Order: sequence, then structure tokens, then C-alpha cells
Amino acid sequence: MKITGRHLVVTPALRQHIENRFERLARYEVKLSHLEVILGVSKLQHSAEVVCTMQGRRIQAKYSTREMYATIDQLVDRLDAQIRKYKERQADHKEPAKRSVRKIQRPVLRKEEEAIEVIRPARAVLTLEQAKRLLDPLPGSLVVFTALPSGKLQILQRVDRDRVVLIDP
Repeated sequence: MKITGRHLVVTPALRQHIENRFERLARYEVKLSHLEVILGVSKLQHSAEVVCTMQGRRIQAKYSTREMYATIDQLVDRLDAQIRKYKERQADHKEPAKRSVRKIQRPVLRKEEEAIEVIRPARAVLTLEQAKRLLDPLPGSLVVFTALPSGKLQILQRVDRDRVVLIDP
């Protein structure tokens, strides 16, 4: 962490306050690299700016008030909000039931008809090579996937030990 002061001497107490406030960002479990805090005073306005890199992404925040300690607190709150927003975008909010295979059983209308079970497997976005690696070595095995380059639904089926067929519905 690099702390610089413009028209201001960074005291040990001010440095300690900054380090204590930035420690609370550790709860997000992200690595902040190239962390640079710039403090400044212009007439009665105390300003603070932070520039850092988080997982290859540059983030920065600025804040200004009449008191330096309050400015630092607000600055860390702004940075906290940006990190929280980034982590929220990365989170997968789908229910576990939606990601797994869904089974829907239809009621039998007639006694002589068999019940048909509808299975909707989860489809992955894969390249053809990745789908081949996922394919089971047993004849008759299937892999349903969305092709990465085209975005189309495709099915890969193993006909026999050495032969694989791509079904493009």
C-alpha cells in the first residue's frame, strides 16, 4: 500500500487509520494489488483518492469533505461498494434445481399407454473437442451441448468404440 500526501504530511496516526479501514475489505476475499492512496488538502477541503487493481480490473474512488478522517471513511465505503457490486455480478444466483437435471412426469391418460418421462438435461456451452472428452466410451452414450462458436444445440453420440456422430437438430 502506497500512501502519498499532496500539500499534507502523512502522520503515523493517519497511516494507521487508513490501514485499519482498508483491512475490512479483506472480507470479500479479493486481492487488491497496486493499492495507492493519495491524500490532499486544498483550502478547507480534504480529499482522498484510491487507485488499485482487483483481479486485473482497475478500480478507483474519490471523496472530499472538510475532515480527513471522515474523507478516508467515506472513500473506503465507496471502494467497498464497488467491490461488493463486482462480487455480486460474479455470483451465480440460479437455484440448484435449475442447474441440475429436471424430471417431469406426465400423468397416464389411458391404462394401455405407458407413462412417458420427460428429462431435460442441463446443457453446457462447449467446443466440439470438450464435448468429445465428456463423451462416455460406451456405445450409445450421448452428450447434449450448446456449440461455443455457433451457439446452436448439438448432440454428440458414440455409435461404437471408434465412431462418434454429431447430430445437428
